[in-house]
Amino acid sequence: MATEKKKRIFGYDALKALAAFFVVLYHVGMVDFGYQEGVYYYPTITQVLWLFCACGVPLFFMVNGALTVSRNYDLKKSLTKAGRLIVAGVVWALVIMCLKALSNHDPSAFSIPALGYYWFLFSLALMYLINHAMGYLPTWCRWLLVALLLIYPFASNLGWDLVILRNPDTAMPCWRTGAFTLYGVVYLYMGDYLKNHDGKKWMALALAIAGLSLLVLEVIATVNVTHMQFEGGNYCFPTFGALFLSMALFLWIKGCDMREGWLRRFISFLADNALGIYIFHLVLMIVLGWIFPVLNGLTVHPVIAIVIALLYTIASAAVSAALRKTPLAFLLTL
Repeated sequence: MATEKKKRIFGYDALKALAAFFVVLYHVGMVDFGYQEGVYYYPTITQVLWLFCACGVPLFFMVNGALTVSRNYDLKKSLTKAGRLIVAGVVWALVIMCLKALSNHDPSAFSIPALGYYWFLFSLALMYLINHAMGYLPTWCRWLLVALLLIYPFASNLGWDLVILRNPDTAMPCWRTGAFTLYGVVYLYMGDYLKNHDGKKWMALALAIAGLSLLVLEVIATVNVTHMQFEGGNYCFPTFGALFLSMALFLWIKGCDMREGWLRRFISFLADNALGIYIFHLVLMIVLGWIFPVLNGLTVHPVIAIVIALLYTIASAAVSAALRKTPLAFLLTL
């Protein structure tokens, strides 16, 4: 009996393309967010808009959750997917280390911590294994774990924001950093839940406003306690702000459709190469920064930064598409 061809969902393609672009935009930076030393910081409009970058990785996890949580993968397939991601993370991290060693003439670029360039691949591999293990549990047990993760670290992070706003001298706990590990399960299961729930437009709008407001609160708390500019990316993953805003975008976009044409094909092209975009935009940034040192630390108009991020996104997708026609393809697909 022939297997049924998997139906492509354009809304998920759009979400994956948007998530990839947000990740690239966050790493491009190049924008002055208005921080001045010695002045109590309130985010600029540009800073607030850049907070959408906090949804990059969460959206990618939510789409993966919508596509995988309810499927019954056997152990061999789950191990294969996880193993492929781990190998990919190590291989491409070594490429980054080599480039940095050559550009800086510094052999210390080779280190175990440098594997963190592609922490996302390792975390995604962990999510596949956790998701497989959770598949053996009753439904109520899975959602109990999600509820516990919403209490810690999501709710506890919000609590720390409120404490820090009242007392900026309070030290921030180290687990506020972007080590996106176990609490990625929340995003996986939210994606699986929301795929069958459309919600009303006003609900999505309320989630977006609440999420963006909480992210702004996080920026105010973080900048004024660290006295350093905070873009609103890695720190935000295990927060209600990133969760609510990502849920709103997921609800708005998941049901979108578009008639055949170049724009639909372009978005699907980016979605097909979303993993490659995540991998190769870092490589391209290092290479171009090596060739044109003026790019390092450059500050530009926000519109120009967006254009640069879009060009990096397209170029990275093109590199990925080319390499997927070679034996390296197994390192560029999920």
